[in-house]
Amino acid sequence: MITPLLWQRLEDKLQGLIANFPGIAGVAVKTLDAGLALAINADEIFPTASTIKIHVLTQLLVRAEAGEIDLQQRLTVQPASHVLGSGVLAYLQGPVELTLLDIAILMIIASDNTATNLCIDAAGLDATNDLLQGLGLTVTKVQRKMMDHLAAVREQENVSTPNELVTMLELLHQGKPSPWVAQQTLKILKKPKHGFIDRALPSTVTIANKPGWVDGVMCDAALVYLPRRPYLVALMTKHSLCTAREQEQFLFTLAATIHEHMANLDVSNRYGRVVYPTI
Repeated sequence: MITPLLWQRLEDKLQGLIANFPGIAGVAVKTLDAGLALAINADEIFPTASTIKIHVLTQLLVRAEAGEIDLQQRLTVQPASHVLGSGVLAYLQGPVELTLLDIAILMIIASDNTATNLCIDAAGLDATNDLLQGLGLTVTKVQRKMMDHLAAVREQENVSTPNELVTMLELLHQGKPSPWVAQQTLKILKKPKHGFIDRALPSTVTIANKPGWVDGVMCDAALVYLPRRPYLVALMTKHSLCTAREQEQFLFTLAATIHEHMANLDVSNRYGRVVYPTI
């Protein structure tokens, strides 16, 4: 049982932080053990940046499970397909041969944009959106490849909300769209990466997450595997009027504040005494 007063205190702290952020921020938090939810601007639509790669990965694995694509197929990544920005493939010399699975892993752990476009081609942009609609995610949409700036200018932005990012991770936790797809997606999302939530939390905590950032926008969504109080969290920002370093620090502060409260609950009994239970 989570003390309502402590939950309210967490919300009050987050409200204060968000009110003082020079831009627009949204937060969604949900406990998996008690189903308690906290939402601040959580239905606001934000650009997802690379967080949309969670959804592309899921659809890619749906196609693999259906036998429509082979994850072990080796693809030659030609220089003509290179996309600059985050990642490593565009900065290598000459053609590189990788399995589709390794390309998908690079999409997540290095946020590789070249890898992402190859995965979008394999997953299918329209098919990915059909999957999201079928899962009940009515706002989340994949509308462009990386880094199609002209599409972004035309408002063809990849978008979601904090609530729908949390819902996506919760569906994966529940074994949807299928147990195998969910297991494999979360397995890849658990791999180490240079994100916001993972760097704000102790290195001993297991998380499955995917951060994203473009000019003016930073976000991250995670399933945090605390032993007794696993929880879901999504942090999204836009219209930032501060430096990238300050925006990054803001996300660190949000993530650390949330985790401080959840970690305390994780080791406490229902009356608030810290008991460090043996799991």
